[in-house]
Amino acid sequence: MEAQPLRAIHIISLGCCALCAQSIFIRELMPLFTGTEFVVGALFAGWLFWVGAGALVGGRFAGGRRGVGRGHFTALAGTLAVLLPATVIGIRLGRGLIARPPGALPPLGEALTFSLLVTAPFGFTYGAVYNVASALWRGGAGGLRGGISRVYLWEAAGSFFGALLFSFVLVVFVSQFQAALIAALIVVLAAASSPATEVPRYRRVAAVLIAALALGALSPVIDRTSIEAVYRGYRIEKFYASRYGEVVVAAQEEVQSVFAGGGRLFSYPEPERTEEIIHIPLLMCREPRSVLLIGSSLGGGLEEARKHASVTRIDCVELDGSLFGLGIGGTGGASAERALGKESGIGSARNEAEARFIATDGRFYLSRGGHRYDCIILSSPPPVNLQWNRFYTREFFESARRSLNPGGVFAFTHPSSENYLTTEQVKVLRIIELTLESVFAHVTVLPGSTVHFIASDSELDPGLILARLEERGIDAPFVGEDYLPYRFTRERLDELRSDLARRDGTRLNTDARPVLPFHELILEGSRAGSRITAGFKMISRVPPYPGAAVFGGLILLLFGCARRGARARLAVWSVGFGSFLFQLLVLLWYQSFSGILYRGVVLMTALFMAGAALGALLSIRRDTWGANRLRMMHGGFIMLALVLVLSPALPASLGLSYAAGSFACMVLAACGGFLTGAYYPVVVRTAFPETAESAPATFYAWDVFGACIGGIVGGIFLFPVLGLVGTALFIAFVHASALLLLVGRW
Repeated sequence: MEAQPLRAIHIISLGCCALCAQSIFIRELMPLFTGTEFVVGALFAGWLFWVGAGALVGGRFAGGRRGVGRGHFTALAGTLAVLLPATVIGIRLGRGLIARPPGALPPLGEALTFSLLVTAPFGFTYGAVYNVASALWRGGAGGLRGGISRVYLWEAAGSFFGALLFSFVLVVFVSQFQAALIAALIVVLAAASSPATEVPRYRRVAAVLIAALALGALSPVIDRTSIEAVYRGYRIEKFYASRYGEVVVAAQEEVQSVFAGGGRLFSYPEPERTEEIIHIPLLMCREPRSVLLIGSSLGGGLEEARKHASVTRIDCVELDGSLFGLGIGGTGGASAERALGKESGIGSARNEAEARFIATDGRFYLSRGGHRYDCIILSSPPPVNLQWNRFYTREFFESARRSLNPGGVFAFTHPSSENYLTTEQVKVLRIIELTLESVFAHVTVLPGSTVHFIASDSELDPGLILARLEERGIDAPFVGEDYLPYRFTRERLDELRSDLARRDGTRLNTDARPVLPFHELILEGSRAGSRITAGFKMISRVPPYPGAAVFGGLILLLFGCARRGARARLAVWSVGFGSFLFQLLVLLWYQSFSGILYRGVVLMTALFMAGAALGALLSIRRDTWGANRLRMMHGGFIMLALVLVLSPALPASLGLSYAAGSFACMVLAACGGFLTGAYYPVVVRTAFPETAESAPATFYAWDVFGACIGGIVGGIFLFPVLGLVGTALFIAFVHASALLLLVGRW
């Protein structure tokens, strides 16, 4: 047997590095976008495109396995390690140039172009080094084909390890730049620990560790300097890593602004915004005693709520508990215990209201029940993505209604226009209103540059707001007699009511069919003057099922006309396409069932990669190959997709508990990964000739190209137009087409 040039640890380090890099790049780039799934899909697509291109071009350049040596792998791995932290710095410098002021959104086309280019060197290099690794690892009876499969196996195992490392260690204890350094160090240490060089191993490892310590000592300075480049014109007062994104407290003159993940959360003082969000809902309540603030307690919200003498209890819910300890806007008394989510109380200087600081997801908190309130005030970004859309669906509104006392009020705001509403604005506002009306008996929409949605099971009268303000003696300069009579005149209320009533053909926004994010993307693009918006408007007019039929017809034509040599590559493409969409659908089902997304993303991603590693391992050990086994796997994909078709009705019909439903999601994620991982070695053994002149990473490239297209098509068309069930059916259709027209014709 030929000596094995590479070891498993080298490939594991590559997989770990790639998973960490992908996560870091996405977190660093997302502040340039609203965060909609089209953007996420486009970012993933750009990453996957460069990886696939590197795998193909790198293979052509190196001539397959001929002419490839260990020196190529070491050089490319070292380049990869340098590019990872360098790309993080490049992203931050670019953000500082194109996103002005900090937290602002640049034109969508400009942001996408920058994102595609800045990640190109790392992605292309990773694809090239993956190809070299596939060519070098050719031990055992399987020859080159066996080596290709084993590289895939160990890369999946490395990705599993990287998912756990990044999510449970790196994002908790270090900044994103420091996380990039650690991921790069893992690759360099793996390469340095190899015995296949003239320099003794201990010297190489010692040199790497010394360099790592020196760079680690400099990393805080580099980190802070690069962050200051993003927030030019601001004075950085605090900067630290959080599980949900790096938090920056920046000051400009007397105003402090808090940024999380690059986006501005709030500024203090900001009295006009805070008074509107808090006082208008509370003044719609007859005598509020218990209040829940979801995302609106920071920046002065808690102080304003305490101005109402009848209020005796205020629960403040924030996803990131570390924000309570910043000491901005009345939350400075929150101790470390409360910031960690312990429900403790503190007194109030204005009244006897008790404040409890609860660190958890707002939707998850309401879905668990256990507390009732007279007023629930939600402060959430517009539903530009599925993460924020979770707070605007029928299912969330039902949780809010169940958490209200009789006569209680649920309220939130949405950006609008002071005098004139565009067609896009009217459609977004009408979808929200219609969804609210499907849950609450009474819904009032108050006009202005910020529209207020007030919902209750009791009658609502905006005319009582000013009278109650005077009766309660509340000092609120921006919500007073000089403001309210002109803001909520009968003419303005009737005009808004007339605009919304003319919007026909609007659908409800639900977990299974989230229609708001796509329309929000169109609205944001219209405000920014983006040229891409015109294309999104055209897609929004496409009838759901005829549009899906046209796209499906194109796939049938492509698969049906494929020549024999291309069928195996297209089959791998179909698996990459379907697996990407399947994993995202599992995450959506989990969030709709459990009411929380953040905890499941990490675990389900790790389980998917663990399933892929296990599937690849079992396939490599099997002696039987061929088209029949591939047909069985496509059948398995179809069955998993059909399970997702039934998923919206299963929890209620089967009476699944929270633990049982969550476990089912984890199993689905692992099963999807298992079939994906098992498919790759079988198709390589079946369709990749040992004497092939093509790049060893050919099928890997087609796999990532499939995921690339899945990210774009899913974000632009499938999710907004077909919803969860329709997308699951489309996944089943793609695999059925591959089974019959590709694998079935071998």
